Amino acid sequence: MVGFDPRFQEYGLIIHDGGTASVGIDFCPWCGRRLPESQRDRWFDELERRGIDPQEEEIPAEFLDDRWLASLPREE
Repeated sequence: MVGFDPRFQEYGLIIHDGGTASVGIDFCPWCGRRLPESQRDRWFDELERRGIDPQEEEIPAEFLDDRWLASLPREE
């Protein structure tokens, strides 16, 4: 029902169409609390900072899950 993308720290309602599509959600469907902020923009920013174009180059393994985020200093 609800999927989680560790790369971006995003939650979404899975669309059962045979693909991998989902509709992003910002609030928990059960308790209504705000979910953690997406890290999608930060993911692309970090790849760019390292000189990696995700459209043209192979993405390093640590960027395929949440390892890239654990290695960065925390934003305040």
